[in-house]
Amino acid sequence: MMGYMKTKEQILEQIYISPQDLKILVPSLGIDACRKFIDEARKEMQEKNYFVPQTKPKLALTKIVKKMIGI
Repeated sequence: MMGYMKTKEQILEQIYISPQDLKILVPSLGIDACRKFIDEARKEMQEKNYFVPQTKPKLALTKIVKKMIGI
């Protein structure tokens, strides 16, 4: 059975985004680059004293990642 694919709209409405979600939004990015974006966004979240969820996969605030990639 094929895995459920989220739409770009669904991902953009989420509070948090994973590297896999980011890959759906920007297919030209490799998964390692997606992970780096998430790590960068998490650093920014820590600097701003935002809650940083300790999960696997790593999650970051969608609004910060959107700003970083210019969406």
